[in-house]
Amino acid sequence: MKTAFHIEEKQSIRIVGYFLETTNQKGEARKTIPAFWSAIQKDHLDKNLLAMAKDDTQGLFGIHIYQSDPFDTRKFTYMIAVASDHAVQGDLFAYTIPARTWAIFPCTKKAIGKTEVQAITKWLPKSKYKPLNKGYITGRMKAGAPDIEYYHADGSVEVWIAVQEKKGV
Repeated sequence: MKTAFHIEEKQSIRIVGYFLETTNQKGEARKTIPAFWSAIQKDHLDKNLLAMAKDDTQGLFGIHIYQSDPFDTRKFTYMIAVASDHAVQGDLFAYTIPARTWAIFPCTKKAIGKTEVQAITKWLPKSKYKPLNKGYITGRMKAGAPDIEYYHADGSVEVWIAVQEKKGV
């Protein structure tokens, strides 16, 4: 698979935003997440978030935070957020993206899902890296980090997958 990507070590990032509880069961997340984005944009909450963003990260994160329900690994939290040091109030929540090594794949908004699938099923198996998360095929996640979509202010998009080097490669 010939995919433009880069590997980047990132320090932890504190984010502030809105969250949605959803599940991989019966494809529910494929419906609820786009509806969540629509609601955030309709109410101009994305603009409110961007006003709180740190100057060096003027973009929105879409973050899949797995294992939010210890009894059902298909359930997860999805956040729409910005990097921010602002205090949380009202419906806002804070989360810290852990420091990790990320495989970062540039793509378009329409190609996010396809990019994630190709990265996980085609690129990672042939690379010297393995994902920290398991369960992509079954939807029953065992996670070492969130999966991230990053929407830059200029309209470009990135998919971030937490990785580590395979031993013996």
